[in-house]
Amino acid sequence: MQEWINAGKDLLFPPSCRGCTKLLSATEEALCEECLRDVAFIESPKCTGCGRELSNSTSGDHLCGACLRRKTKLLFSKAVAITHYQEPVSTLLHSLKYGGDLSVLPALRAILASKTGVTLQEEDRVVPVPLHIKRLRYRGFNQAVLIARLFFPKNLNCILVDALQRVRHTDPQTDLDGAARRKNLRHAFAVSSKDTIRGRKIILVDDVYTTGTTVSECSRALLVAGAREVQVLTLARVRE
Repeated sequence: MQEWINAGKDLLFPPSCRGCTKLLSATEEALCEECLRDVAFIESPKCTGCGRELSNSTSGDHLCGACLRRKTKLLFSKAVAITHYQEPVSTLLHSLKYGGDLSVLPALRAILASKTGVTLQEEDRVVPVPLHIKRLRYRGFNQAVLIARLFFPKNLNCILVDALQRVRHTDPQTDLDGAARRKNLRHAFAVSSKDTIRGRKIILVDDVYTTGTTVSECSRALLVAGAREVQVLTLARVRE
């Protein structure tokens, strides 16, 4: 019965690409082949610290100049991003985060189909970057939780939504520079359940890596609470 209902929906409302709105063929799902080809995946060589793509390097993955010059060591052991933050990924994430459009999730799933970038061990724990309760109530969902579920669909029991909390409501980071971002997020995160993360490797998941400020402050809280290591995994990364 459900198959007939789905067939009727497709007949009345043919599925279209979430990137360009072109009608999809029977073999395409959520994104057409052209838009999928436009996704700028981050490839090696890339930095083994912050995860940026090293376009001018010919010596494989290694620390970039910025990480080598960094005065203070990164709090997370490494950051991995799957794509650059540009079309069609930027529009899909913007629609999800600010438009509340959950219908883009199949398109994001198609992008992540074979690009997880991080190996999850049984003892590891996945922690999405949290929203403050005020913003969560306004938005209705945490996009980092949804993206974590796309990354690890077979390991939902490992996702600890409440392991990390945003205890201080902060201004949006969008229009702030690096120093202002760090000040804005200082002491904004705390671990609510230390036993769940103590001695474990944590995979910290967010939607976009911009300057690394948010994930650094989350990593600080997790490490102080006893996490053995924090690795960062984001769907996209802003070009520098």
